Amino acid sequence: MNAKRNEKKSGKRSGNRADSGRGAPEPPGFQCMKLDRWVWALGLCVLSLTLQIISFAPIDIWPAAYVCLVPWLVMVCVTKSAQRVYVFSYLIGAAFFFVTLRWLFMVTAIGSVILFLALAFYIPLVACPVRYFVRRRRLPLAIFFPFVWVGSEAIRSMFVPGLPWNLLGHSQHPVLVAIQISDLVGAYGVSFMIAVVNGFLADVWLARMRWPCDEAGLIPRRRIRISAGFTACVLLFTFAYGFVQLGSDTISDGPRVAVIQGNYPNFVDSSLSRREPTHRERADRYFELIAQAEIKKPDLYLLPETPWFMQLNVEYLAMHRFRGSRDIYDSGYCYERFGLFAVDHQSYIVTGSASYMPTPLDLRAAQQRYNSAFVFTPEGGIPGRYDKIHRVLIGEYVPFRYGPLRFVYLWLNQFLPFGTSDYEYSLTAGTEFTTFTMRAKSQENREYRFATPICYENVMPYVPRKFVTGEDGKKRCDFLLNLSNDGWFANTGELPQHLVASVFRAVENRVGIARAVNTGISGFVDPDGRVHHRVNKNGVLVGHGIDGFEVATIKVDSRHSLYSRTGDVFAVLCAVLWGLFYIDYIAVRIITAYRRKGERP
Repeated sequence: MNAKRNEKKSGKRSGNRADSGRGAPEPPGFQCMKLDRWVWALGLCVLSLTLQIISFAPIDIWPAAYVCLVPWLVMVCVTKSAQRVYVFSYLIGAAFFFVTLRWLFMVTAIGSVILFLALAFYIPLVACPVRYFVRRRRLPLAIFFPFVWVGSEAIRSMFVPGLPWNLLGHSQHPVLVAIQISDLVGAYGVSFMIAVVNGFLADVWLARMRWPCDEAGLIPRRRIRISAGFTACVLLFTFAYGFVQLGSDTISDGPRVAVIQGNYPNFVDSSLSRREPTHRERADRYFELIAQAEIKKPDLYLLPETPWFMQLNVEYLAMHRFRGSRDIYDSGYCYERFGLFAVDHQSYIVTGSASYMPTPLDLRAAQQRYNSAFVFTPEGGIPGRYDKIHRVLIGEYVPFRYGPLRFVYLWLNQFLPFGTSDYEYSLTAGTEFTTFTMRAKSQENREYRFATPICYENVMPYVPRKFVTGEDGKKRCDFLLNLSNDGWFANTGELPQHLVASVFRAVENRVGIARAVNTGISGFVDPDGRVHHRVNKNGVLVGHGIDGFEVATIKVDSRHSLYSRTGDVFAVLCAVLWGLFYIDYIAVRIITAYRRKGERP
């Protein structure tokens, strides 16, 4: 009798531990494993990590994304030690970011390490509610896991550190039918769909292990039916919607655009570079490519972000002409040559350049520097200008430049890649999402509207949205021109990963996109996500010396997407639900601890 009573007490305590999330009875399938528990957990993590890495560009084995999180989810659920789960989850997160974003080391080694270690915290933060809801609430992974995963993507993309790179949905960029839902809920919707599939397969795996289960295994069967039904509904909607959108006839031909690509790698440490071409040599090469592209009669020529160092704003040119500065030769020469070419060929030239605005009365800075895009028109006159709004932290600005913490800025500035104790390289942010108007000579002067997101602005979903949708809620932009300089990352995976961002921005906002990128990948993206006319040599897109041009018709779409109008409402909702899951978890832990304290003699 005493033995039976002890068994009941032991079982009751074990059940309490399972409810609290600290532990759980060993699943029958787990007990049959030949490997030690930590080896089993580590093996699952390595398998999951490998599948995640190969899912993304540049490898692009996209089917792996549908199973890449399954081994990790099983490890999170069945591993007895919560500490082991969180440690392994952190390690898998750190390894993923170190491998897929390792090209950041070419700019800043210390900053990259800090960033990767910080991003890795999101994986155990996802593992915690997943482990709790499976063990305590017995909910199917297919239903609640997608909300947790997308919520974590939303937080790291919008807030800390503000980097929407390699989201789970980005792995599906070659699968056009799967990414069309982006015009409803953004790339996060594709991440949600893939997370649903991963959650369902993990549910199946756990059910095969008969864990977690009650009497006669009734819970696994019920959970699987619910999980399968929800997964089927999500997949049916996603792919049915995709087929319908791909079959629409809303896309038409726009103006002819020439994307011009140079190939001039940049180096933070100049000692690592070979003899770099002079700015005049770079300019001559670009003008040579423009002359070659002119044979195909484009309406607009698009050059990268700062193809060579120049300042094209009239305020700077006027001031330096007055002072008789020697460096005016290159900038003034380029300004005049761009303007004359646009007038002579009745076409538009869009190029990136620096803008220097003198501020002699400002004691904190003698001038304001901007990263700008200039639009030279067939009518001549002062070119249109857009100043980049979303700057890259550390790469383009150091925080705390103004205000009471300026001493922190001055201290940081001397240690960062481009700054010194006496040089302030931080750029000033623009204030207006400027759009431009052009008339296409190839279409009897038909009028189009376009905007010029610069570099990583096409990675941030909110920037293209602001360009496309005006304050009145109406579509005000027909296509986007992305100017970028990826020469800082040589021939790494950053180049194809950056192109993936444009694919999703095109579908989300239903606009065509043309990209001109120093070192590549330059080309065109249609409003349905099709990529075409990429600059290459013998089919090779990324490599040393690949420069040239492509001329194609950019596509325009009459649709004004729901995502353009409403933004990241879905992603924010997922983030809120993630927070509510944590509130539930914390509340149960507090209540359980209080009850245990009351039961003690």
